[in-house]
Amino acid sequence: MHQHRNSLTWGLLLSVSGAALVLGTQQAEAANVSYPTTCTPPKVSGLPLIHGSTTASLSSSNSSPKVGDTVTITWRTVKAASNNPGLVDLPKNVVTPTGTLAMGGAQSGSLAAKGPKSNPATKKNSPMLLPAMTASVKLTKAGTVTFRPGAYTINVDYIVPTDTVCVPDGTPAVGLTLTVGAGSGSTTTGGTTTTGGTTGSTTTTGGTTTTGGSSSTGGSSGDLAATGGDNATVQSLGLVGGTVLLIGAAVFVLTPWRRLRRPGAR
Repeated sequence: MHQHRNSLTWGLLLSVSGAALVLGTQQAEAANVSYPTTCTPPKVSGLPLIHGSTTASLSSSNSSPKVGDTVTITWRTVKAASNNPGLVDLPKNVVTPTGTLAMGGAQSGSLAAKGPKSNPATKKNSPMLLPAMTASVKLTKAGTVTFRPGAYTINVDYIVPTDTVCVPDGTPAVGLTLTVGAGSGSTTTGGTTTTGGTTGSTTTTGGTTTTGGSSSTGGSSGDLAATGGDNATVQSLGLVGGTVLLIGAAVFVLTPWRRLRRPGAR
């Protein structure tokens, strides 16, 4: 019985430790972002403008990046605003999507995303199933960096190559937020971060981050919650705490207390 109890205790401990390792390697990912979109079909189709809605999901290859790291942002189009119109059935592997991601916060700019020429066979008047697009960026400043999906183009290379251009009606919500830590070449003293010889103050107050004299507020209340560094840190601390508790329980269960209480026991 004692041996069986020991086996169960150590088995539970190893399972939780394994789960901690798996969760520690997960990508940073946020919920879906939906935004109204207007698509312009190719002129050769003779079709009018298409007013629809795009649903996208963004994720990062690194949930807790630091200054100097290069991350890959993946844009998955859950639902395109434009369907395959009622002209021709599309064979597989003729569709290539390209898009633009907007960066904000500590580091601003735009990223060009592109996907492979890959799609399932698509019937007329059926939803367009686009492959995931990716874009890479080197993070150069510590702080909060946001990513928003934007305009995208659907290229169809069949019979005659055509492009359908889809543009957001307004500004889409933030789809992904990363908290970038100071890299190995950075030092932080008294609220001032210095990286590669450039100094800029970083202050966070009430959800507003100010870096190098400029400020950025992470979207409106309708924006998605931050994903990545902060959540990952809390999750990791929780897992570490749980593991420590289990180790303590295992030591308590496995220690031969009755032998310790009986002097001269063997």
